Amino acid sequence: MSSHHREVRAAAPCRADLAGGTLDIWPLGLMHPGALTVNMALAMEVELVADLGGDRDTVLHTSRDGETRVLGPEDAGTDLTAAVAFALVREGGVRVRVERQAPYRSGIGGSSSYGIALARALAELVERVPSEKDLVALIRDLEARVLGVPTGEQDHWAAVRGGVLALHIDAGGNRLETLEIKPGWLQERVTVFFSGMRHRSGMVNWQVVRRRLDGHAATIEAFKEITSAARDCRAGLVAHDDRAIASAIRREWKARRRLAPDVSTVELDELIAVACDGGATAVKACGAGGGGSILVWHPPDALSSVVSALEEASRGGRVLASGAAVEGVRLIPES
Repeated sequence: MSSHHREVRAAAPCRADLAGGTLDIWPLGLMHPGALTVNMALAMEVELVADLGGDRDTVLHTSRDGETRVLGPEDAGTDLTAAVAFALVREGGVRVRVERQAPYRSGIGGSSSYGIALARALAELVERVPSEKDLVALIRDLEARVLGVPTGEQDHWAAVRGGVLALHIDAGGNRLETLEIKPGWLQERVTVFFSGMRHRSGMVNWQVVRRRLDGHAATIEAFKEITSAARDCRAGLVAHDDRAIASAIRREWKARRRLAPDVSTVELDELIAVACDGGATAVKACGAGGGGSILVWHPPDALSSVVSALEEASRGGRVLASGAAVEGVRLIPES
């Protein structure tokens, strides 16, 4: 079989941010010394198959529901599939078929995970595999181009590395720390639940970035509190301290809600209250908020009561994942 018709299957995890999200969007974190983003990879993965058997100057994208789109170089500025494909295979001929994906606009970094998985598959096909750092930078920048707004890199690192991560924001480059958490410990305490409400992360984030760059006093104070809560969350995770983590997540969400009016909604607030009534000790929206998914921190014995309360209260909501996925982006051998 020629390399052009060889298929490569890749999968990458989505993520849930525990604390310090948005600080990874340049240059926000630099304005708050000690800033970091704490997140975890999820067992909810994007999985796709790619090959180079298509026509020159085209990219064929087949979605999970079987809909196929033909993309050209002119789409690379507005479509992530085209952007990634033409960046790595300039002559085109790429065919990609999506087999698993997070719910659309669920707030768990699904598009970033997709970009990482696609880039890793194509890099394998053209036999030019970039370093992790270069892979993250490429997809981060292509997403910014396609979305037309600044993007961070916490989603991409979770997709590349897996596990529980602290991304320390610093001048001259961010530093990635893998937090050693006992397997199974997070599984019993963290549930990520899709609300069924779609969100628009790019627009919410841009409101927040603009307010901070304009020197909006309340936004500056909120980011100071988010930075402090993220540091406490990291320390709590390392110590396996339930109460400290729950307290940090609650503080983080309280401060995050002050960043922009669209971070929370009436429906989201109601769902968070339901989770707390069900026994959760801390709840926050994933990603930019405004809908999407919520991260629920709960005692091990409250898992079933929390989940059943949320399923009953939400319209079309469901559990997406619990605990952290240990593995980052990977190639899956064809059986």
